[in-house]
Amino acid sequence: MARRSNAQLSEATRGALLESARAAFAEHGFADAPLEDLLRDTGLSKGALYHHFGSKQGLFIAVVQAIDAQIVARIRAAVPEHAVTRAAFIAACRIYLQATLEPGVRRILLLDCPAVLGYRATRELDAQTSIKPIAEVLVALAAAGEVGEIDAEATAHLINGALYDAALWIGDSKRPRQALDRAMLAFERLLSGLAPASRAAQPSSTGSTSSDQRTRRASRKP
Repeated sequence: MARRSNAQLSEATRGALLESARAAFAEHGFADAPLEDLLRDTGLSKGALYHHFGSKQGLFIAVVQAIDAQIVARIRAAVPEHAVTRAAFIAACRIYLQATLEPGVRRILLLDCPAVLGYRATRELDAQTSIKPIAEVLVALAAAGEVGEIDAEATAHLINGALYDAALWIGDSKRPRQALDRAMLAFERLLSGLAPASRAAQPSSTGSTSSDQRTRRASRKP
């Protein structure tokens, strides 16, 4: 068997720490996840952790970035990059909200992240991982005639805030899947308001009619 290079060993160490840390943060939360248990599970030393991440907080930030990257990968696998339509954007937002239904993702991204990183660092992370990508999509949608003339940056902040609060609401719901459908229907309607005047009255291509019917039926259930 060929010996692994130092770079490969370093990457394997980093990956093992990230995997163990994600499980620990998901189960216990950042504050209650003991480093000793995390290191014991990986068989690695505290020195290895500090070498790769600098601190427990640095490790947490890396876990957050890994989760963000995983969600982006899911979106790219499901939504073609060349699909510059409102329907494709709505589909991407649904994948994000579905991901936040996973207990570990919810706890790490939505609950612990703002508390662990603090206001300024959280805002900076949001700017790179959420606001900037959403604004870029909105610019592309405007260029394709899918939305009218808009302030992409301001609208991206509004959409990001709506998605974040929707994720919290869905996660708190007793019927999260039903809440997800309701949130997406409302989001489609909000986004339709960005359409150019000539297209605003046209029905969405994402099946909102059937979604509307399902939501109304579900809301009548006791």
